[in-house]
Amino acid sequence: MPGFHGVFPYLVSPVDARGRVRREVLAALVERLIEAGVHGLTPFGSTGEFAYLSLDQRLEVVRSVVAAARGRVPVVAGVASTSTADAAEQARRMADLGADGVLAIMEAYFPVPSPAP
Repeated sequence: MPGFHGVFPYLVSPVDARGRVRREVLAALVERLIEAGVHGLTPFGSTGEFAYLSLDQRLEVVRSVVAAARGRVPVVAGVASTSTADAAEQARRMADLGADGVLAIMEAYFPVPSPAP
């Protein structure tokens, strides 16, 4: 796909009371957004409950979004971690699932020092 452009909404991550990803709900959301004319999809932007889901759940969400999108729009998966190595591994796993790109999200609760003036 050529460069990314346009509207890439951040998706919610529907899970049931037992923590199972509700793939059918996610697929319906993806379909509705594509029909509405979005240019791409972003599971785990600054929404999507990524901080509260296990890695397996996050992978299942991305797998489901990629499958539902069926190549019609790019999927850019968010990754976040307090560990660079973990974030890089998440990015590799998302790419292996078919994500067209990743959005690296800085963990907001750990301040990054400013460079000295």
